[in-house]
Amino acid sequence: MSNRAVELKSVSWCESISILLEFLHDGNPNVRQLALGHLLGYTIKSSQLQNIFKQNNMRPIKDLKSICREDPIVAHDAFKALVNLTSDDDEICKELNDDSFLQLMIKMTVDNGVILADMACMLLSNITKYQDIAIKLLKLELQVVEGLSSSTKAINQLVDVFVKGVNRAYNKEAEFHFLASVFANLTMLPQGREYFLTNASYDNVTPLSKLIIFTEHPNIIRRGGVISCIKNCCFAIEHHLDMLSPSKINVLSYILLPLCGPEEFDLDDMEGMPEDIQFLPSDKKREPDAHLRQTLLESLVLLTTTRQGRMILRQKKVYPVIRQMHLVEQDENVSIVVEQIVNMLMRDEGSEENDHDILETTRSEHLDSGNDNTIEEI
Repeated sequence: MSNRAVELKSVSWCESISILLEFLHDGNPNVRQLALGHLLGYTIKSSQLQNIFKQNNMRPIKDLKSICREDPIVAHDAFKALVNLTSDDDEICKELNDDSFLQLMIKMTVDNGVILADMACMLLSNITKYQDIAIKLLKLELQVVEGLSSSTKAINQLVDVFVKGVNRAYNKEAEFHFLASVFANLTMLPQGREYFLTNASYDNVTPLSKLIIFTEHPNIIRRGGVISCIKNCCFAIEHHLDMLSPSKINVLSYILLPLCGPEEFDLDDMEGMPEDIQFLPSDKKREPDAHLRQTLLESLVLLTTTRQGRMILRQKKVYPVIRQMHLVEQDENVSIVVEQIVNMLMRDEGSEENDHDILETTRSEHLDSGNDNTIEEI
């Protein structure tokens, strides 16, 4: 086919799509549903036609937002289209930055009778990469949801549904795994880290302490988002002692557990080690994903940026765990981070002024971990 023929064919497709887009705001719901069904394939990145949905001052995006409020069968495709279109487009994310639509997504997530709750979670995981939406979500207030949360803060409700909704216990149609990616995005912001590391007024529990139990969850989206959230929170140096305290957040055990395999430790090594990792079963599996192992290790690096942090990690016998892991590690990038931890734990302590240099170096080397589970196509 000649270049001219390809060009004409492309123009023909664009004209056809433009015509279909007009039917998204037709008065007949059946027509809207039919048009959306034909358009769905063009919302994926590989179609290279995503920009056409931004025509006429974002009218197609506005129409899709409106369709999200319709019958679940039609709304499902509208959510699917928006998830595809927000995978890598700040302009479209910005268009979704309106209070009414954000409230709709939160309400659909926390209402235990909504069958599209997981679709709302997926869309939230994409658009909270956009800082203005993330900040708005942290401040958003809604009505109390009976049977879920006594808090009016939207973020508290999302944390509660993430915990209570595991294994479809809250909503039989939803698993809420993608909320972990939302939390990872929020903790890229200082105010997000502060939220997750501060006791909530409605239940006096630190939100991060509710999440850390999922670092070994079988679903990689859930555990991956939580692991990224932990690493991001480790950038809040002023909260390190609370994070490491067994009577407070107690994050160390949940960082180390995924890094442990079936290897046994010597009795001398186990002295002072967190009880949760002392006697592990012979079939214990180490985190299989290299990127997540690296993220867990980078969390430990961040926790060594202060003298007190290094002392605690030594007392808790982190080194033997890392040593055992290093013996079987095959990923070069992971091994590099292991060596950084060993250097930090085995180093001679100099003057306290050196801690500032360590902190700045560590910050620059281990950047915040956002949502690595951006949904590009469903």
